[in-house]
Amino acid sequence: GPAYDFSHDKLRSLIYEETSLARRRLLHRRVAETLVARSRGGLRARLDSRSSSAAQIAHHYHLAGQAPEAADYFKLAGDQSRALYANADALAHFRLALALGHPEPAALHEAIGDLQTLSGEYVGAVAAYETAAALCDPGALARLERKLGSVYHRRGEWESAETHFQAALAATGEIGPPGERARLHADWSLTAHRRGQTDRAQELARRALELAEAAGEARALAQAHNLLGILATSQNNLDSARDHLEHSLALAETLDDAGARVAALNNLALAQRASGDIKRALELTESALAVCVSQGDRHRQAALHNNLADLLHAAGRSAAAMSHLKQAVAIFAEIGVEAGNMQPEIWKLTEW
Repeated sequence: GPAYDFSHDKLRSLIYEETSLARRRLLHRRVAETLVARSRGGLRARLDSRSSSAAQIAHHYHLAGQAPEAADYFKLAGDQSRALYANADALAHFRLALALGHPEPAALHEAIGDLQTLSGEYVGAVAAYETAAALCDPGALARLERKLGSVYHRRGEWESAETHFQAALAATGEIGPPGERARLHADWSLTAHRRGQTDRAQELARRALELAEAAGEARALAQAHNLLGILATSQNNLDSARDHLEHSLALAETLDDAGARVAALNNLALAQRASGDIKRALELTESALAVCVSQGDRHRQAALHNNLADLLHAAGRSAAAMSHLKQAVAIFAEIGVEAGNMQPEIWKLTEW
């Protein structure tokens, strides 16, 4: 006779479809409340293993028609996914939190801009940061202007980058938080360096170090030493470069900041290469690439593949060099296409 196969999923779907909307919402609310009760005391305190719980709670509150609670937990899920470098998940969660009317839209737009910067979606990142800047408290404006400048720097639009750095300086003034001012001067120094303004870059980097020391912030100190190392390498002061970059790397290792570690590893590799130590440069660049891949910074990942290709070619390993070169070209092309027009500086990234 005929056989009928109802899987558990099909039965669940049938029962769900025949349940009234009001009843479904009640059930979803109860599930959400149960999950909250189970995780209470640990969900917001820990960012390691709870992201799925936050996302599940948000999902059930959303289906329960309770938008404020859903928005709150979608933001939490985004924060947790971001801490785990699950960037695509984090982006989706933050966008849902925004759509559901979360009361902190400026912070969400900034977080979205940060994630789009990592993925190389620079047009979207600029739009997100500009929206955040329009909505933020005055105290956050300098940071957002600095981040806008950094995105334009990544695109090789030096004048636009400097315009935003100037706006950031105006927003923070000479009495703003020294850590934020240190980061601004370091970012600005890198742009001046890329424009060939050697004296200006050195002046800004020295000021970044002074401010970082005044702030006593490891992250700002790591960035300032990183910039001074880049500048020393460019002037062939290789002993000084290694000192600054090793100091930067040591500081970065104490931080939960993959970007700072990647920068220090890469720039120390470039200094070692300039010294003729190809073997050590390869080791450092491979380490930088591994961290960068986990972080999800696509543009810098492409640059590291390119740097590795150059090092492998110098070491006589042509096949491996070609493999990394192909990966670099593919990512550079994706980012260039997303930018909407030819951005030759995107392809020239080697140090940051």
